[in-house]
Amino acid sequence: MKVMLVDDERIALERVGNLLEWSRHGYEIAATATNGKSALRLCEEIRPQIVIADIRMPVMDGLDLIRAASERKLGVKFIIMSAYEDFDCARQAIALGNVSGYLIKHEMDRDHLLQALQKAKEAWQTDEKQRRIERARQLKQALAESEALALAESEGEFRPPFAVALMQEDLPFAPVPPAGGGTANGPAFSWPEEDLLPLADHPEWTPVGEFALDRARFIAVYARKAKTAAPRRESFRELAAKLQARLKRRFGRPFSLFYSFHDDGLSTLSRSLHRVETAARHAVFCGKDALLCADDLPLNDADGSSLPLRGARLAELARLAETIRQLDAGQIESAINRLFDSSVRPYWDLPLLHETIRTATAAASELLAAKGLPAEDPLDPRRGGPAYHIDEIRSRLTDWIIGVCSAASPYRNLSGKLLKAVRYIGDHYHEDINIEDVAYSLGISASYLHQLFKREMDRTFHDYLTEIRIEQAKRILSREDAKMTDVCARVGYRSPQHFSQVFKKVTGLLPHQYRHGVRA
Repeated sequence: MKVMLVDDERIALERVGNLLEWSRHGYEIAATATNGKSALRLCEEIRPQIVIADIRMPVMDGLDLIRAASERKLGVKFIIMSAYEDFDCARQAIALGNVSGYLIKHEMDRDHLLQALQKAKEAWQTDEKQRRIERARQLKQALAESEALALAESEGEFRPPFAVALMQEDLPFAPVPPAGGGTANGPAFSWPEEDLLPLADHPEWTPVGEFALDRARFIAVYARKAKTAAPRRESFRELAAKLQARLKRRFGRPFSLFYSFHDDGLSTLSRSLHRVETAARHAVFCGKDALLCADDLPLNDADGSSLPLRGARLAELARLAETIRQLDAGQIESAINRLFDSSVRPYWDLPLLHETIRTATAAASELLAAKGLPAEDPLDPRRGGPAYHIDEIRSRLTDWIIGVCSAASPYRNLSGKLLKAVRYIGDHYHEDINIEDVAYSLGISASYLHQLFKREMDRTFHDYLTEIRIEQAKRILSREDAKMTDVCARVGYRSPQHFSQVFKKVTGLLPHQYRHGVRA
């Protein structure tokens, strides 16, 4: 906490300065002054939190200094020093407000000084919390309503350029875009409302305010420090890195930070907010722990997140789906790469990325359904951990689809009747079904369906049904902690003993051995 000492007697300044090991107690003597006029100038430049000042000084005395600092709303807490005969002046000073303590010069010692400093510190922290809450309210109102912060700007407290930083927790990518924007998975925690994020300090930037934009995202706004040259934009990255590191230490999880600069007044700051919000929605294109200037990113200013895809994009998506149905692994990889590249250049196209994943997953799920298997999510964290970056998603999606196509290739030429049969089995394998039930649903005889299985799949109906049921049981055993009787019932077996016998015959292991990782 920055402290300034003000006294027209150098000996008095040295005496107070030598009473404490200031840094040991969390204080720093940021400046000294010998009159109120120079002290006021220093207060505006270095913004100390506490000023220890004599009452009687030339040029501008302590009372006038307190009045001037209060009028300028500098937020300083004063500790007054005086002799016995100045007690009436000290009482006037206390009545002015912003005075938290009174010290008699000739009785001042280390303990008295520490007590006065602690009282001033607590008073400043209380006031600062209220100031920050009010600034947050004003900022949210200004950004929402495009209105100026008239009070702050009229006082000249903040000057352009401004920097807006948006911080959000890194969450795995979800293939389904969230309704109304924001993060798809929802936040794993909420920003604290009472205990606001401590803003980092910097020689060139001063905090304007901060607030939680919503449950997942936090905004901090900075401005040029008073009476300094226009800050270097590169310097804000240093400040942003401090904010990001502070978040990681405080919450123990990774965060990304996007920032944008604005050279106009606070009244038009909403443009920078829109820019960082758009960047945050596209976090999948930069991955975890991003620290990026949103002004430099290939974002579409129109942000067509809700616009339908048209023309060439739709044709390319249709070709991808057809390529997957044809089980052509080489063409599948090329088609996915073309669409992913189009979603990155010339600008980040989030709707195209979502639609590419949806189209590819739906086409591959048709192949799974043809085998009687349920649909899968290629980006399920249980399959290979969470995915944060578009390159991870591209690789995982491609590998999964090629794997599905490889497994489906024996069934690519199934007749329409048999394809309907395997789909029926996929929908009803957990029920007590037989070949007669399936044949009846297709309008053919059981003997004819038996012939189709033997001719086109080189197996019996019973063999195929058993294969599907055991495959499903393996999925349940590897992913869930369900009871064995529950597993048995969910895959269409009435007797746990019969289920165990069939499972061992197919896999070489009993169900509980498979669950605990025993491999033949």
